[in-house]
Amino acid sequence: MPITLTHAGLRFFAASSEQLVSAGVPAEIVLAAVKEVRKAEIDDEAERQRLRWITGGAGQAMTYTRKVEQARAALAAADPQLADYPLLAASIGIDGPDIVSVANVVVGMDAAWEQIGAAIESARLAAKQAIAGAPDEAAVLVVQPVWPSV
Repeated sequence: MPITLTHAGLRFFAASSEQLVSAGVPAEIVLAAVKEVRKAEIDDEAERQRLRWITGGAGQAMTYTRKVEQARAALAAADPQLADYPLLAASIGIDGPDIVSVANVVVGMDAAWEQIGAAIESARLAAKQAIAGAPDEAAVLVVQPVWPSV
């Protein structure tokens, strides 16, 4: 695992923790750097896991959020009008034949995502906690989150 760290005013780049220790960087500093690198890897993998279930991108996330808001509002309305729910209207004929059908699909997908998202978040946080408490590099490297399966 390549490691970059700053110690005693110097910036170190190394292919391994052993190289850093042999360059004079204290072992506890190296271990802290290894933990940070591994935590970042866990965060990156959590995002890859999320992308197995959802479409990526900040704009797409905003679209999903607004679509859920519109779906809840449409389901609460006595007589939902298509013009009031443009993101839901875009899905008519794809996710359902009418605004209420589309709203039900969107709310159902949101509920399913909440369960998957929570499982991914739980796995991510548990792995990072295990890494934080690891006594040495070997213990850091064996931490593997258990991600939800498709």
